[in-house]
Amino acid sequence: MAMPERWTQLNQALDHARSSDFYRGRLPPTPFRSIEDLKRVPLTTKEDVRRESPTGLLCVPTRDVLQYCESSATTGAPISAWFSGRDLAEIRERLALSWGVGFNGDDRVLVRFPYEYSTIGLLIHGAAQHSGACVIAAGASATEMARVIDSMRRLRVTVLCVISLGTLMIAETAEVMGFDPGRDFPHLRAICCAGEPMSPSRRRVIESAWGVPVYDNYGMTETATQAVDCPQQRLHPWLDLFHIEILDDTLKNDVAPGEVGNVVVTSLTRRAMPMVRYLTGDRARLVDEPCACGRSATLEVRGRKENTLWIHGKPFDAWELEAIVERLPSRRFWKVAPIPDGLRFTVEMDRPSDWIAPELLAGLERDWGIRIEVELVPRGVLYDRTEPISFGLGGKPTYVWSGLRGRRHP
Repeated sequence: MAMPERWTQLNQALDHARSSDFYRGRLPPTPFRSIEDLKRVPLTTKEDVRRESPTGLLCVPTRDVLQYCESSATTGAPISAWFSGRDLAEIRERLALSWGVGFNGDDRVLVRFPYEYSTIGLLIHGAAQHSGACVIAAGASATEMARVIDSMRRLRVTVLCVISLGTLMIAETAEVMGFDPGRDFPHLRAICCAGEPMSPSRRRVIESAWGVPVYDNYGMTETATQAVDCPQQRLHPWLDLFHIEILDDTLKNDVAPGEVGNVVVTSLTRRAMPMVRYLTGDRARLVDEPCACGRSATLEVRGRKENTLWIHGKPFDAWELEAIVERLPSRRFWKVAPIPDGLRFTVEMDRPSDWIAPELLAGLERDWGIRIEVELVPRGVLYDRTEPISFGLGGKPTYVWSGLRGRRHP
């Protein structure tokens, strides 16, 4: 999009945002003429959105709203998100057209994402049906894993949609039931994930378990989807729908091109609840490289800033942590905590015979330049298998143990 057109689109979106109680007093009344004008607008924080919920950021009459969602409220009061019919059509059609999985009329899509108050399950549901696919709305809060396995085989599911940890939980359940995930689900052609960072290591672990490609989807309750994987499994942001800034830790300056920083997003279309300079809490890098799909901008989402561990001044985010775990003999279910001069991983055994060779640890410590400890524990220590419904629930998991905030970057 040419720069004059970009500023016209941005000013139209900002003019619309002034319709909300929150942004009316926050945005200047005159049009923006440069990036410096935009950067003078204060960041919108999660606390702002929570305080203004449910209606303080709403920019359209209530009669124009067709869907309401909200966050899980695990860390405080829920955050509201409102969507108009135009919003839903825009997201649904973009998902259907640009997501590399390519839903089609022959697909049977099992959606294991939560539906209750959540955005992702409903949006994927709508995108799949928009493409003519049949949706199996399994949900995530009341369906035992054994029933998911039965449905996948009995209904010949072609696409499984679930958080990345859920893919491994389903694979383990299938194995316990006597199935080989890579062999006994011959109709499965792809897996769609969202809700967690998809590092190259995590993708390889999932694809090794199931033998099918994995396609990622990046977004959040406040904005819905912002980026999806193309057929080459590169995560391309929707830059015609969102203006994305990658800021340094001062939250004032852009990072150098290609460096990791804090994701700030601004809506570029007239949404029911637009975001202006919203500090997402995610760390990512924006890479400009040609892709075989024809697009160039790629977003590498590295994880939540609050879950990034700093050891000797070096950040260890989801990508680094999962690269370490990938080299272990067991690598499906794990948690990590900081220790003096390094990291301690607790990993559930994939097989009873798994063990950690001293030379493996020595190699990891040499490659990463920190102390690394690994404790292998029996299955069930990190995730309880005795409760068939709670195992595999669709909430966002936590890999970095709480109570250790002092080791995070200030």
